[in-house]
Amino acid sequence: MSVSSISKEIVKVEYAVRGEIAIRAEELRKQLVEKPGSLPFKQITNCNIGNPQQLKQRPITFFRQVSALVDYPDLLAEKNDAVTKTLFAPDAIARAKKYLGAIGSTGAYSHSQGIPVVRDD
Repeated sequence: MSVSSISKEIVKVEYAVRGEIAIRAEELRKQLVEKPGSLPFKQITNCNIGNPQQLKQRPITFFRQVSALVDYPDLLAEKNDAVTKTLFAPDAIARAKKYLGAIGSTGAYSHSQGIPVVRDD
């Protein structure tokens, strides 16, 4: 396979997260700061980058909680039980314990497609 053997339309495809629309949005954002009231709107909301929090969607905390607990397992120690239970959801605590039981700790090499127990879940 080479560039000459691929459809010309495919060769021209771009992943333009920072393409013309995004560049123009930044220009308008700057204008809104430098010249308030110069446009018929007050803010720019980027909808092209898959950022639901910018649209006021609350972040999904479950995955973040599990990750925090797995990365800092001392939070799961019995001595920290009362504090951990006030900060983390019970299902996140259970999932983190399951993962730590299966993998031991984070930061080590794993299967190239990821940790099997995580992939199974």
